[in-house]
Amino acid sequence: MIREDYIMRLIRQFADAIARLVGLRKAGDHQAALDVANRLHDELLPMPRAMTDVIDTPSLASVLGSVEKIRAAAMLFWEEGHVYKAKGDPLTAFARYRRAHELFLEARALQPDPDDDAAILELSRVAPGRDLDARYQANADDD
Repeated sequence: MIREDYIMRLIRQFADAIARLVGLRKAGDHQAALDVANRLHDELLPMPRAMTDVIDTPSLASVLGSVEKIRAAAMLFWEEGHVYKAKGDPLTAFARYRRAHELFLEARALQPDPDDDAAILELSRVAPGRDLDARYQANADDD
């Protein structure tokens, strides 16, 4: 019960932080939004940002361990993509969208959830299956 309460509290904190990030992005305060994203990254991911940007998605998913953390990381990368797009940086936005798409595919493979399918569909519009790593292309085409 205590562990469950702790996990629920962490989920609420993460959701609140994502909501702050979205609010800052919509207000046009891109740097503040990225600062929130970086803090979330440091709390969620057990490695430096520079490493997260170069490690392949299966390895990142393995390091994250739980499907909940994989989904949380996917949501974070997705929102970062929105920030970079709004900031006028389409290349970084695409890289974040692609990582989010691949992480949602990893999560769905471990523990399917209807929300994964909705996220994958949305992300396929900005990071199509043909642009994903080869190991994900077949799964992305199933959508």
